[in-house]
Amino acid sequence: MRVDGVPSLPACRVPLREGMICARQNAPLGADADLLRAADFLFPEKLDHHHLMVHSRLLGRVALEVARRLAGLGQLPDAVQPKQPGALREEQVVVIGGGPAGMSAAIAAAQRGARVLLLERDGRLGGAALLGVDADAPAAAWVEEHRRALVQANVEFVLDAEAIGIYPNDAAAGPAKPALIAVRRPAGLVAVLADAVVIATGGMSQPLPFAGVDRPGVYAARGLLALAVHQGVRIGSRVCVVGEGQELVDAARALRGAGYELARVVDAAWPNPSGEAVPPTAPDLPLLRSLELRARGNPVRELRAGEERISCDAIAVALPPAPAHELASQAGAAAQFSAQAGGFVVSADASGCTSVPWLFVGGRVAGAGGVRAADSGARAGVGVAERIGAARP
Repeated sequence: MRVDGVPSLPACRVPLREGMICARQNAPLGADADLLRAADFLFPEKLDHHHLMVHSRLLGRVALEVARRLAGLGQLPDAVQPKQPGALREEQVVVIGGGPAGMSAAIAAAQRGARVLLLERDGRLGGAALLGVDADAPAAAWVEEHRRALVQANVEFVLDAEAIGIYPNDAAAGPAKPALIAVRRPAGLVAVLADAVVIATGGMSQPLPFAGVDRPGVYAARGLLALAVHQGVRIGSRVCVVGEGQELVDAARALRGAGYELARVVDAAWPNPSGEAVPPTAPDLPLLRSLELRARGNPVRELRAGEERISCDAIAVALPPAPAHELASQAGAAAQFSAQAGGFVVSADASGCTSVPWLFVGGRVAGAGGVRAADSGARAGVGVAERIGAARP
């Protein structure tokens, strides 16, 4: 959205404050008058913009410019924005991500003599562990216990600190620290030089393609849970959960525990590679299997699953989070697609070390989500301490 004259801000990440001026982008006539819906009629099967008008260089450039404008780039801010102060600091080990994997990595490295800085983009530690989705994963009590362990191990942890880039520090001469991390904080930008980095950024909720999925009222299940758990906000009272596998079952139970009434829990999984569907089993949930889904209403007030019409206040999409590999990939670490993980998993050895010698990964980024995240992070913490020569057992 455009907030206070500044374009392209993610509405889910901007804190509310009194007097904000918010405006939608790329919908000059309003969301109800969606002129771009004409593309659905012009391209009923699909629109492959990568191959659109590629046989003519001139038409290709026109198509590219149109696609860029449709992507929601927005206009320049209404006024010159105030300058943001910058800062530079040096650290031995930087851990990015304050969930179970990141906390375990920071504690393990600090206990072996490393000086550790832990960065978490949210205003609290714990990450997905606080949502109660992964039944066997660490919970809130575990998070509090390990927060105290961070303090005891002299780990500095900084909240509201988002790592927006990580680069090899090739510019400096001499025995320079090899990693450069760009960190965005409310008060300004910080450049952090480090001897080694552990990335434990968890995963990202994935969309499920069905008719009407882009309408207001369709949410990621973990996003709805975060609103309820951290802000005490629920979107209505009756929710329909759609998704696949164990994530569908666990998210539905967590939403019910957060106070939602479950209208239906719809398993929308396609058959697995062997050709057989493996639906989840949960006698305590109102399960339904359907591959034909359509959201109705603006905002959504109904989900049509096959022939069944399900009245609801919101639709929650529950697919396994894909590993947030982007920072590691940006730094040059190799990654491989994993159908089981639902995305690209960063390749690493048993200690969490990637193809970049100073870069380690733990948790879902390394393919170890849920209950395995903490152990994976602890191994990465031990590995990174050994990497920088902190030899304390």
